[in-house]
Amino acid sequence: MKAYFKVAASIVLLAACASARDDQEWFNAGVDYKFYENCLLHFDQEVELDNSKLVNEESYLLAGYEFCPYFMLGAGHRITRERRGVHLVTEQRPTLEMRLAAPEFWTLRFDLRSRFECRDKSHAQAYMRYRERFRVRTSWSVTDFKISPFASEEVFLSDKAGVRDSDLLDATRSQVGVSFRPVPQDEHLSATLFFMVLHGIHNGAQDWAPINIFGFEVAYAF
Repeated sequence: MKAYFKVAASIVLLAACASARDDQEWFNAGVDYKFYENCLLHFDQEVELDNSKLVNEESYLLAGYEFCPYFMLGAGHRITRERRGVHLVTEQRPTLEMRLAAPEFWTLRFDLRSRFECRDKSHAQAYMRYRERFRVRTSWSVTDFKISPFASEEVFLSDKAGVRDSDLLDATRSQVGVSFRPVPQDEHLSATLFFMVLHGIHNGAQDWAPINIFGFEVAYAF
């Protein structure tokens, strides 16, 4: 148990140290509601800050159905407002989402999330994007706060006009963090602290450049 606590504490320390030199901070608040046993509604609101200035805001609503504990299929819609200079560029993003999970192996849990998105930005040609995230979590936790580490990797494939098949991959997200229960007595409320490195082409750059991101998420499940 002491070894598990050291691992979780190390990840928290890594995120805290990285935040001193990160480029952006992300904050997300979400709500999950289950009804008729297998039907799911999810809503989240995310803001992205760069030096305390708002650079992106996203609202996402998803309706899904859990066919079994290991498979969920849903349809959603995301609205984003991205800052470009002094203007906010709005994007409508219809989304098809699929989640797969594997039975627990030893003390590890693996899951795969796939998203098919139609990115329809104002004053730009719409295109399709595919996102796939692989994540590993632990089934054990420490203290009454249920602190538990995780790691994930997500890739982005964008089918933009004029882009060769070999150049479809245009971004990746590498993430480590810990999930925990901020109020031990409330099993419906959860939180996540993470550090992520986003690799991609940003702000018109010609080469891939990393962005360090420190983030915090909170969610409530009914």
